[in-house]
Amino acid sequence: MTVRLAVFSDIHANLPAMEAVAEHIRTCGYDGVYCLGDIGGYAAEPNEVQALVQSMQCPCVMGNYDDGVGNNREDCGCHYLKPLDIEMSKISFEWTRAQTTEANKEWLRGLPASVRLNIDGRRILLCHGSPVSNTEYLFENRSDGYLRQFTSGGKNDAHADLILFGHTHVPFHRLVDGVSLINTGSVGRPKDGDARAGYCSLTITANDIAVEQVRVDYDIDLACSRLLKKGLPSYFADYLRSGGITTPTG
Repeated sequence: MTVRLAVFSDIHANLPAMEAVAEHIRTCGYDGVYCLGDIGGYAAEPNEVQALVQSMQCPCVMGNYDDGVGNNREDCGCHYLKPLDIEMSKISFEWTRAQTTEANKEWLRGLPASVRLNIDGRRILLCHGSPVSNTEYLFENRSDGYLRQFTSGGKNDAHADLILFGHTHVPFHRLVDGVSLINTGSVGRPKDGDARAGYCSLTITANDIAVEQVRVDYDIDLACSRLLKKGLPSYFADYLRSGGITTPTG
């Protein structure tokens, strides 16, 4: 038996990107589709993105942004360190929290921290940041020693053969002690220098697991014009156009 899954994350209110990914997923005819959270933030259409994700009827886990907006917290839990990132994050979060409808906040509050699947005996864990926290960044350069806490016998054993997550906006696939750790990248705000929308495709057979990081073209200029029209910083538009590789202007 062959099972094909599409897993996407970190849409961040970028409706043109989510529309392009949703259409690509639809045409590929996957057996299952899953969302790893972070619906809003940094772009102009958090409510519209949420409506589209809901219309896809795919299970969705709670990202840190979903938690912050849904529960009207003081910040998004992004834990940035650089002053510019902190300032931009604050602007984005306060705007998104104010714009998101109460009905949508209620939906966000109800999202689970994780989703578990079992496909042909393979245990799959879907989360946002890490198996223990939706605010933890599992960067690609994390050491094998650090990641072993999530493998069999580790202090935070995830009891999974595949762990899929987002949050860093940079896709990768690592194998540690036989456990696949897969970052699915970002639909709406990539940070790897590739401005195209991204999601992850898994093909699971009895003998193999194939992982493909899919990139999809979308109308970036439209996404940028919409966020600028809403009064959001031009830095957010520069960030989208550069795929996260940008410096402040002015």
